Amino acid sequence: MKRKTIGLALGSGGIRGLAHVGVIKTLLTHNIPIDFIAGSSIGAWVGAHYALFQDIERLEEFTVNRKEEKLRTFLEPSLKGGLIAGVRTKALLNDWLDHSTFEDTKIPLSVVATDLHTREAVIFSQGDLTPAVQASMAIPGVFRPISYQKKTLVDGGVTKPVPTDIVKHMGADIVIAVNLYRLPPDPEDHAPGMNFFAVASRTMEIMRYQLSNTNLHLADILIEPLLGSHSSWANYFRTDAGPEIVAIGEAETEKQIGFIKALLEQEEKRSIKSGLISRIT
Repeated sequence: MKRKTIGLALGSGGIRGLAHVGVIKTLLTHNIPIDFIAGSSIGAWVGAHYALFQDIERLEEFTVNRKEEKLRTFLEPSLKGGLIAGVRTKALLNDWLDHSTFEDTKIPLSVVATDLHTREAVIFSQGDLTPAVQASMAIPGVFRPISYQKKTLVDGGVTKPVPTDIVKHMGADIVIAVNLYRLPPDPEDHAPGMNFFAVASRTMEIMRYQLSNTNLHLADILIEPLLGSHSSWANYFRTDAGPEIVAIGEAETEKQIGFIKALLEQEEKRSIKSGLISRIT
């Protein structure tokens, strides 16, 4: 009997996206196949790299380490459309992705960006990888919007923080979604004592979390690493933060391995109730 196919929906979330590396590492450790990948924002970056090379050690080296290279992408100030111009980011992605195309990937890949004019998600699955991934990672206000294929594009997380529907449409029988916007049930930073920036940040977190929940019902397995303390971009340049985030992704995925194997072993394509999600909290 032909086995079921597995698709990864790797969500947006900035520096927290390094948890995606831990997710993939754990799946590989348990010989869980990855047949399709759809990524949004940081999920597009991690997803594209793994889909292209299928090399977890290379993925970890390029995403978690290489601090000086990553720092240079932030030293490119701009006042037009974003704080960072993006020329160095493009060069870095070209180098890391080896000037490759979607057609070069070993695993079918889709990348999500957002069209500023139509206000809709744009899905890339063919052509050059770099502009698609760069557009998917173009955080509004931080990176300048990307002009590509007669569109003005920004971060895919604006419209599809967790692209479960996309990877489902690609043909995945089992959808594993990674949502990086899980909120602690009882946050310590209660509103009365929070300053302006804390309130604004918390508000954005709630908005992202609610938006990310839109398509989660399409997931068969939901992995939600609790990464609140690692949300700051300052962690992007801390040498110890990356491995910590990867380890959290590994630990959360480990909790789901039994459920994933059970789904793979079932004889019928969807023998579980429609919309059932395995949550580990």
